[in-house]
Amino acid sequence: MDFKLTDEQVMLKETARKFAETEIKPLIPAMEEKKRTPKELIRKMKELCFYAIQYPEQYQGVGSTYLEYVIMMEEVSRVYCSIGGHISVNNLCAGTINDFGTDEQKKKHLPDLIMGDAIGSFAFTEPSTGSDPGAIRTTAVRQGDYWVINGEKIFITNSTIPGYIVLFCKDVEIGGKITNIIVPKNSTGYSTPKLVEKMGMNGMEVADVVLEDVKVPFENTTGGEKGRGRGYEILTTEISVGKLGISAQCVGMAQAALEESIKYAKERVQRGKPINSFQTIQWHLGEMSADVQAARLMVYWTAFNRSQKKNILFDSARTRLFASQACHRTVSSAMQIHGAFGYTKEFIVERIFRDMKLAEIYEGVNEIQRVIAASEFLR
Repeated sequence: MDFKLTDEQVMLKETARKFAETEIKPLIPAMEEKKRTPKELIRKMKELCFYAIQYPEQYQGVGSTYLEYVIMMEEVSRVYCSIGGHISVNNLCAGTINDFGTDEQKKKHLPDLIMGDAIGSFAFTEPSTGSDPGAIRTTAVRQGDYWVINGEKIFITNSTIPGYIVLFCKDVEIGGKITNIIVPKNSTGYSTPKLVEKMGMNGMEVADVVLEDVKVPFENTTGGEKGRGRGYEILTTEISVGKLGISAQCVGMAQAALEESIKYAKERVQRGKPINSFQTIQWHLGEMSADVQAARLMVYWTAFNRSQKKNILFDSARTRLFASQACHRTVSSAMQIHGAFGYTKEFIVERIFRDMKLAEIYEGVNEIQRVIAASEFLR
């Protein structure tokens, strides 16, 4: 792997950074208040193909790789990680169909998802699941040419935005094995009673989903008849890619915290000189820069492996574990550098501190990432 970015990758990075600064940043106050992802922002990201970067051109994708995807994700998350999370979860839905769907499903659903005309969700989590697929209670019963689905999913990102949701269900007809089904969000019986009140990531719409006799065509079974009972395989494959997206978000947030700290340390004066002249501050900044760069290189490596169609189950666990912890350390140091000011909403490190905590929790807590990483050597 050549660690030097190509001209095209540099251009993508600059485009994503400019977009984030000029189009996302002004909307942050409204997103923090309303807890919504603006439709006009989705439209503008659609125009720049942010949803389509790593998908085949035959389905209206850009035809680039996961390396380009994480470059874009870092720049978006550097300004506002909620939008990075929004894109990442849409990718979980589109990726599921791209990796496991039939040719007909890809032709029918992928263009809408990767062009931003439909926004995707990924629904595994339930009140009792944690990281255990065996605890799923949502059922899918086959009735002729249709599925009838009943159950509840919690903490589902983008579930309130029109599009599709790839749903993990107990397939009653085959002994309760887990089957994944593509469900349009406008289906009768699909509802999202209210948004989840969160500590951070407020611009990412998250809600519980209730499914009451939701009826969808049997042809929406991800992978068709052969896809029945493959839910665990789909879950582990796509969550590995999801963790790659989260890791890129962590790099973006950590980079922002570092930049804000450098700026503050140059401007803040104590004892007649800027605090960046104090060794304690320099120690913080030096360690922060090391964490950011190490996390970035791990993300690039894992993205490269995914683009080479390698299994990244273990790589993504290690990358997510390290990147989220590096982000936590970096943002915590940024708070220390800012002192009491960092605890106020006047400075953005307060928001980044709230946002970054989710990266250590969702799509598998860090304790699970440790188990997955270790399992490669203990099998």
